[in-house]
Amino acid sequence: MVHRDSTITDTMVNADTAETYPTVARVAFDMNKVPRTNIDLGNFPFFPAPKGYQYRNVKLKESGQEYFLADGKLMPVEGRSFKAELVREESRPATFSISKVEKSFDRMITSVGGVKVSTDIPTKAEMERVGDEEIYDKERGFTVGFGGIELKTYVLRNRGAEVWVQLSMNNVYGAICIIQKGEFIKGMKEMDMRKDLSETSRIESDDVMEDSDGIAPVLDTMLQQ
Repeated sequence: MVHRDSTITDTMVNADTAETYPTVARVAFDMNKVPRTNIDLGNFPFFPAPKGYQYRNVKLKESGQEYFLADGKLMPVEGRSFKAELVREESRPATFSISKVEKSFDRMITSVGGVKVSTDIPTKAEMERVGDEEIYDKERGFTVGFGGIELKTYVLRNRGAEVWVQLSMNNVYGAICIIQKGEFIKGMKEMDMRKDLSETSRIESDDVMEDSDGIAPVLDTMLQQ
């Protein structure tokens, strides 16, 4: 995670140990092997915080870039961007359950055709290859942060667009980044329906989320369970 608060670093894994940066065989990431899906994802950023958790310090941009880990490589992905901290709701106990959060997002993402492409830790060499300027100064490593933290990376290919989701968590809180690369291709029936609605002046503008502190986006809660 990109925050440099010393109170947070105490909860992180020591990034200088050999165990933090394991050397393992890699399988080349191939986007063409990610299955396509036509399931309607709803409104960006598509995935609400799990039940009992909330998004905090939300940052939403129409065009942003973040590094995602796949095949042991940090790859820049650019598109519509959502970044947020993931914390327990104020009325809930402070204990942060990594396993519960992961299971919830895994269920939400795979239920609409997404796949997990990586559960891995960026190597020290890979962090150095990308460099501090990219990760920190340009704020393109929100979920990458200090290194030494396992990243969970998901990808969806939906109606001509890609959706990337990356989670980074410790025992205090988490960080999530969602990027939509490209635009969804609408089916003919959907376009005809929207045209009919437009002609009868019944289309309502989507809610616009802005960067905010401590405010979670209004999202569909059906997938939070």
